[in-house]
Amino acid sequence: MQFIDLASILSITQLANALALASLLTILASGLALIFGLRDVMNFGHGAFYMLGAYLGYSIGARLGFWMAMLLVPTLLAVVGVVFEVALLRPLQKRSHMDVALITFGVALIVGPTIIQIWGATPLTVAVPDVLSGSASLMGEPYPIYRLFLIAAGFSTCLALAAWLRWTTSGMYVRAVSQQPHVARMMGVNTDRLSLLVVCLGTGFAGLAGVLAGPYLSVEPSMGASFLITCLIIVVVGGLGSIGGAIVAALVYGFIQVIGSVVVPSLAALAPYLLLFIVLLWRPQGFGRGRVA
Repeated sequence: MQFIDLASILSITQLANALALASLLTILASGLALIFGLRDVMNFGHGAFYMLGAYLGYSIGARLGFWMAMLLVPTLLAVVGVVFEVALLRPLQKRSHMDVALITFGVALIVGPTIIQIWGATPLTVAVPDVLSGSASLMGEPYPIYRLFLIAAGFSTCLALAAWLRWTTSGMYVRAVSQQPHVARMMGVNTDRLSLLVVCLGTGFAGLAGVLAGPYLSVEPSMGASFLITCLIIVVVGGLGSIGGAIVAALVYGFIQVIGSVVVPSLAALAPYLLLFIVLLWRPQGFGRGRVA
């Protein structure tokens, strides 16, 4: 009988891998949670926006460099968010949640094949920037510098988002609408203007996550759908509309995936769904102050 080496499971490399995955998921899931909190509908096109950000990052990075891609792609996706809000979400805000969710799913069905027509179906590789290439010593173990950058970028973005939600007037309005939307509207909060800001932030976050994912993962047509399912689990486990809960859920998910792949590789893919099942039974509102799923 083979026993699992606990030291290898809890090694600094495995913990860092979990943090790298979690940092990418927090950016993506935070954008999804923001849009749900304001619009009260699950955006099934979020994975397609993330994939579009990855492909745009590949093309812009090849011509202007990785750092320009990090700046331009979130801006371009924020512009896409303006169109998405004004042309789709706002005209349909009086329709049922299911109708709007199906429309966003239709957006994903349009964006995906369009990307394949432009870039093809072959997976693309994004080179790591020269300054972030190579490895660094992490408590005596070599570890890729880019993954350390990914951890820092991911959690710095989430800290900036948390600071905005906590200490700015617009952030306070976002929290108010996410928790008590009807009361916030009665108090005079301009939800249309706020929703435009939040949808732009959400799609911009999807674009940023896509750029960061390029050197970390391969850029391929299936990346949007797979990460969308992951983000849906994170948003529900974290609490619908809760940004803090989404961050905690992303951390838990990252550790379950990385540690689970070492402990029980055959069951690692099922672990997130088991987590979702347990949380929905034990705490339907999720880890944070979200709405009941």
